[in-house]
Amino acid sequence: MKTQIMSLFVLFILTILQIINIHGSHFQGGLITWKYKDDKVYITYKLSFTDRSCDSTAIFNKTLINVGGSFTCYQGCDGTLMSSLSYQCTDYSVDENWKYGQRTVNVTFPSTPDNFYAFGYSSCCWVNLVEGGNNWLLLATANLSIRQDNKRINSSPISSMQPVTTLKQNCSYALKIPVQDEDNDVVRCRWASSPFMDECGGVCSRLNHTILDQNNCILYINTTVTTGNYAFAIQIEDFLTHQDTLPLSSIPLQFIVHVNDNISMCDEKPSIETTGSLGSMIVIPANRMYQQTIVALSINSVISEINTVSPLGMFKSELYPYGLLTDRWYVNVTWTPTTKDIGIHIFCYTAIDVDSQESDQQCKTLKITEAQGCASNPCPNYALCTEQLNGYICTCDCGTGNNFKIGVEFDIDITKYLCDCITLNVVSIVDSVMILCKLFSFIKNSNIYLYVLIYMYACIFISQCD
Repeated sequence: MKTQIMSLFVLFILTILQIINIHGSHFQGGLITWKYKDDKVYITYKLSFTDRSCDSTAIFNKTLINVGGSFTCYQGCDGTLMSSLSYQCTDYSVDENWKYGQRTVNVTFPSTPDNFYAFGYSSCCWVNLVEGGNNWLLLATANLSIRQDNKRINSSPISSMQPVTTLKQNCSYALKIPVQDEDNDVVRCRWASSPFMDECGGVCSRLNHTILDQNNCILYINTTVTTGNYAFAIQIEDFLTHQDTLPLSSIPLQFIVHVNDNISMCDEKPSIETTGSLGSMIVIPANRMYQQTIVALSINSVISEINTVSPLGMFKSELYPYGLLTDRWYVNVTWTPTTKDIGIHIFCYTAIDVDSQESDQQCKTLKITEAQGCASNPCPNYALCTEQLNGYICTCDCGTGNNFKIGVEFDIDITKYLCDCITLNVVSIVDSVMILCKLFSFIKNSNIYLYVLIYMYACIFISQCD
């Protein structure tokens, strides 16, 4: 009798644990980035779950949603940095059953001899996976020493990735991981690992038939595997040069690849009709509205969703037919960034059809500026302005023709540029020397004093320089 009671008790406990595991298995990956500003580290975490309350109303109201878990410091500091985390929902998918949100918090780290810190987000449990799972861990590192190249403290790279990517079984894919770096550092991707410091919790194993191009951050995936969910754990790192092997920082990107066995062909997936060049950068002054129409095409099926991975505060419309036919559908997105959003953001989107085929992810870099950048014509005297990730560049364009033309450009300080064009006919050695005289006379008038030796040298060959 006692044996039967004990057996029933064990069965009851196992059943309860199974129920807890089923309802607790909800994590689908995330991303941690950080930025140094005003003696603080601003940590942005972006997380995905299946069972969080997220809809258009929550996005519009910027509702704080509890997601649990904690941030723990593993090196350079001790203990829990944050607990019982919450976020604001930014995106969700009904078809793929994910909710995605983000939040930025600031942390003051204690001073250490090497200014190196490692911190991570952990809890339990992952969604049901074919391989691995249970506890999750996303680990980031930061070196807060002043850099030798620009005399500033580094900030981490950034990335963006849909939390669930749907792929068809027995097909081949090239999955591009978008990355950017405000310091213009070299960025590489590698597999997360656990031998020295655990970076990936229960998802450190790699999917068979998958190759990671570390220099270009491209995953080559052959889906000759069992259908189901597979977790990918990637570390994104920035380096001063291509030759460096010691990263300035390391950030985690983890996401799900869902392999299905739909009956469509591998090449029958939908596509996004691109406006502008892929990977292009769009400059948006703070407090000015950005608008974009995303059009998806499916020749062999019907579009059911256009999914986005958005910056906080971006709104997406309902899905509408584009034109009279049913092969094209679209959504409109709008965003009015504030001065808090100054910097770079990666905005990505995909389309999925009713047969569960998904388009390639497309992304654009949105650069939020306090001023209007090149739109404010900051480069005088014929200079051309080109937007950059961390500012703009003024370059001289003196044109072409039969005359000898010189473009002069220099930077007295990082925000002021001058430019001029000198046009002369070159007919003799004396004329050539006169070119030097006029060129360095222009430099002299621009308060650059290193002209002196060359200017005097040029005057030796002629009687005088004006």
